Amino acid sequence: MTASEYALHDACESSLPAESRIASTICGDNKKYREWELRHANLLLPVAEHKAKKYQILELRNANVHLVHRRAFFRYLQMHNVRGASREQLFRLFHQTLDFHEAVLAEHRQYMLAFSSGISTDHIIDIMDDDRSNILIDRYEQLFGRFFEMKCYLASAPETATSKLVRSSLRDAQGQLLRIRRRMETEVPRDNVGNFDTLEMLHRTGRFEAKNYLNV
Repeated sequence: MTASEYALHDACESSLPAESRIASTICGDNKKYREWELRHANLLLPVAEHKAKKYQILELRNANVHLVHRRAFFRYLQMHNVRGASREQLFRLFHQTLDFHEAVLAEHRQYMLAFSSGISTDHIIDIMDDDRSNILIDRYEQLFGRFFEMKCYLASAPETATSKLVRSSLRDAQGQLLRIRRRMETEVPRDNVGNFDTLEMLHRTGRFEAKNYLNV
């Protein structure tokens, strides 16, 4: 959890505008920060229950899948610049029990918290030097984004020849997602030297690259 907090605070100075803006918003508001802290601690609890690094990494992959799902809706709205009646229709579909404006605020809050947690989990995976996880998580996010786009299209499109093709593609996308999830759950990370606390300490000092030092 300490490493996660370091990563989030460091991201306030990120050269990436979105990352810097969101991290600064979370860190600059005590209420938002406490909510992030609680949610992130619960997210990392299954990771902390393991001592072996390979099982910690497998749990981190699961945590990242959860974050991909939590970011998906707001990310879709941003990427496709969904406005007006189309935007309201989607919110009614995903937040049936909430007023539109309340739903927008709730979805935005969820996105901000998930994005901030993603900064921290990405940092932890980098410290653990598991390139395979980065590849699998990136691939899963790409596939889930495509899957989510098709779900949104089918939610509002009339039944036409095009929608039937999209529905068929949706089944293919589901199969691809399941295969990637199996790989994330079964492909064991390489067993490199050093535990997480040591790797994190070396990373924070900035005196040398932890992975090079430990693998000499």
